[in-house]
Amino acid sequence: MGRLLGTSLLPTLTATLASANSACISAVTWGDPRVDLFGRSPDHSLWHKFSTGYDWQPEGVEHIPSDAFSCPSVSSWGYGRLDIVWINRSDGIVLHKYFDGGNWGPSWEGAIELSGDGDLDSVETLSWGQGRLDIIGNAPNGSILHKAWTGTDYYPTGKEWEDLGGNFSGLPSIGSWGENRLDVVGISAETGSLFHRFWEGTKWSDWEDLEGGPFIGKPTVSSWGPERLDLWAIDQGGVVHHKFWDGSQWNGWEKLGGKFTQTPQVAHWTKGKIDIVGRGLDDNKFYLKSFDGDNWNPDVKGFYDLSGPYDSEPRLLTKLNNQNFLYLFGVDQDSILRMQIWSGFDWQPGPQKTWPLGNVSSTMASGGSGDLAFGTQHVLLGAEL
Repeated sequence: MGRLLGTSLLPTLTATLASANSACISAVTWGDPRVDLFGRSPDHSLWHKFSTGYDWQPEGVEHIPSDAFSCPSVSSWGYGRLDIVWINRSDGIVLHKYFDGGNWGPSWEGAIELSGDGDLDSVETLSWGQGRLDIIGNAPNGSILHKAWTGTDYYPTGKEWEDLGGNFSGLPSIGSWGENRLDVVGISAETGSLFHRFWEGTKWSDWEDLEGGPFIGKPTVSSWGPERLDLWAIDQGGVVHHKFWDGSQWNGWEKLGGKFTQTPQVAHWTKGKIDIVGRGLDDNKFYLKSFDGDNWNPDVKGFYDLSGPYDSEPRLLTKLNNQNFLYLFGVDQDSILRMQIWSGFDWQPGPQKTWPLGNVSSTMASGGSGDLAFGTQHVLLGAEL
């Protein structure tokens, strides 16, 4: 399972490729045909847009009362439920807002404070089942912190966080292959290799060094089902590397080519199927590779060209009913939110074409161009087909 985290103090690696972008997207579905998209506008407000399966609402985007330092992380544990977590820009406090049963909580204007001033530099969320929300983040000293909503309260309570330790150079990533399972990975600030720790229902494992690298930026975690875990990271040249747990042992690292600004996004629409999409370092276009259960397509190191250029990393979302159907979203260099769909047969509206979904720049003063100002709450629930 690899060697445990050591304490040697090697020179910290410099992330020469990965950098923060003002444009970002978080995508989630609470069930077909619903899709919710969130992001951060250039003025640091959070924007929201959603699909009912019949149309996209609102006409532009709605702006949620906020002043976000980080891109929001969004999860859903069931129909009508959304959890949004972000870091406030003015004081560095981690905030949590939720939508449940037709209303925003704790209110349209408010959010729950989950940390003290400056306790974390980033946050990411995940839900493994009904009533469960896990949040991880990286502390300024390089360790990873964890907090969870257990269905009745936060653990730890109040503004306390569980310290998972470690010494990491960038943003951690979180994943799960089922109920009561949580996998956390980060890139060592000492060696640039990938470290992994997991919760198996009763206790945390030790940190294990999965070697590889040196890697930079933020790794990606994905799973197509129980006992399967896929880990993804880019090296200092932007090349994608892949390692997976097959239920009994680790396999890889395999080098999959490419040259990307960040670790690609990954989706599994059924067991054995993998789609990865990344943003090209040289041209900011999106590129796709897929695994059909036996082979990588177009080949081990090749990628298909898609649309672009973009100012955001891609967001890839699959339907929940095991169809070969993918949503692909990005924000272009004019702040236009764009979408492509893989129908199961072809890319629509075309391999290098997209549908525009609206400008995500804030127009909070006037609420113009179809956008909703801060004082307006858009109706969310009950519009699905």
